Amino acid sequence: MSKLLDEIRSRGYWEVVIQPHTFIEQRIADVSDLYPILQRCSVRLRGWDFPHLGPGRPLQEGTDWIGQELKWEDRLELWRFYQSGQFVHLAGIRDDWQDRSRYRPANDGWQPGANLGIGDTIFRFTEIFELVTRLAFTDASDDFMHVGVTLKGLKNRVLQFDRPNGQLLATEYRATGEDYSYTVDRNRIELIAKPRTLALQGARELFECFNWDPNAYQLRGWQEQLRVGRRSA
Repeated sequence: MSKLLDEIRSRGYWEVVIQPHTFIEQRIADVSDLYPILQRCSVRLRGWDFPHLGPGRPLQEGTDWIGQELKWEDRLELWRFYQSGQFVHLAGIRDDWQDRSRYRPANDGWQPGANLGIGDTIFRFTEIFELVTRLAFTDASDDFMHVGVTLKGLKNRVLQFDRPNGQLLATEYRATGEDYSYTVDRNRIELIAKPRTLALQGARELFECFNWDPNAYQLRGWQEQLRVGRRSA
């Protein structure tokens, strides 16, 4: 258990698990093959890759996994990638760490756990399922894949627009439940065919936890602001 993991879990956070349905301990033949796979699959849709691969940061390595940890400004995240094909990613909700950011400084009255950004939520789901699609073309995949997305620490948060200036919606939409989980078990063909649809479904179900039922076209328009990009290997 790392200190960073404890810190991430001290406030609201995302937890993502992607794995083949069938467990094969050495699905990927050698630990040294793991990082090149992530380099090819890492998603860059909004200027920050997912997962973030920090070339200047130490790469952790176990008997059957690799990983990295990042703590920079309001970004706290870590990931592990296993020879079995399992990928795990945890990241703090960025709004909860604005007290540590010089580029997105907290406003007067700011406190962690108060809000959840609509755009950031849509974009994160989109990045997750784009990564799933790319992994589906590698040795880390199987005919059927499991994707689990959990958002911890939702209770009493209020939805807000990320831009401009983090404005709240005209009506207050507040979460009552503590956590949200979205699970997808699909065959590889379905995951490759409709990653953005699955992403929007996850985001929309999350917004329902706030009793907000957004227009599907509005969500799609927001999602389409993301450019399709790929990190160079």
